[in-house]
Amino acid sequence: MSDAVAALGLGNHGDGDAVVTRVYLAALQHPEPTRSLLVAQGMKAPLVDHSLEVLQERGLVRLQPGGVIEVIPPDISLPTLALSYERRARETRSAAHELAQVFFQARAATTTPDAGTIRILASLDEMAAVTAEAVAAGTEIVRVFRAPSPRTDAIFDSPMHSHEEPSRGAGGIVLDMASVYDSRILEIPDALTILEARERGGERFRLTTSVPFSCVIVDESAAIVDVSSFDPTGFGSALVRARAMVLALISLFDHLWTLGSPLQRAGTGSAAEQRDQLILSLLAAGAPDATIARQTGVSQRTVERRVRALMDQLGAGTRFQAGVQAGRRGLI
Repeated sequence: MSDAVAALGLGNHGDGDAVVTRVYLAALQHPEPTRSLLVAQGMKAPLVDHSLEVLQERGLVRLQPGGVIEVIPPDISLPTLALSYERRARETRSAAHELAQVFFQARAATTTPDAGTIRILASLDEMAAVTAEAVAAGTEIVRVFRAPSPRTDAIFDSPMHSHEEPSRGAGGIVLDMASVYDSRILEIPDALTILEARERGGERFRLTTSVPFSCVIVDESAAIVDVSSFDPTGFGSALVRARAMVLALISLFDHLWTLGSPLQRAGTGSAAEQRDQLILSLLAAGAPDATIARQTGVSQRTVERRVRALMDQLGAGTRFQAGVQAGRRGLI
């Protein structure tokens, strides 16, 4: 039973909370608990008083006159306490992005990186920290190409407001942000909503197929290569400052950008015409019918029929040709 209490945060922060757990369990197991009863069980009075104050603050007990302890039924109090912990956790995660930017921007001006190094990274957390540091030192542009990976999942799982924030570099300047995403990222829940939020934050993006791995390139000075699609821990990823390698990665980005297709989501025509525009845009990006169905909110069978009709209308023999023809005719 003590393990269940500890799992809610009452007994895993050192000796002080261990006493709080002991007091709570003692009060929980007695039908009419009182302060004097707890002290009589061998617990020191100051520790009992402190523990009862903590338990009352957490909504687990109410202290009544005369030292009487009213224990709130655990099926009511503990879920409420758990919700408060979850809210604090969300607030902490939400603050992490902004605080990291402040942290690394404050240090960017005093850091002189070794321009000829390649540093191997050991984890997703280290990759996130190194990326934030490199972006905070940027002066012009951040280029990104991104494949599905644990790191990509973590980025898309960030609070929505963080996607709307522009990327800021040295001195707080807003950096140009250009990204190429593998179309498989559309399988991530709410991917389109997140991409729209990132557009509001100033990001330009395109979609294409077969992006081999992920990389964030800051100006021409640093690149963070993400290989977590091959090793989920992120081990083996790298911070690259060797200029020749950074330029080679920029060349790969430029190639992917040329291959990529912008995603059109709105138009001036009817709802059906706007839907067809989105279908064509997703076709050009290489999205399968199941993904198109999810993103357009219609059944896969309806998508299959509409894709065939659009291919016939455009005189295209393949799905890819339909996307190309649509682009040439200015439909996307």
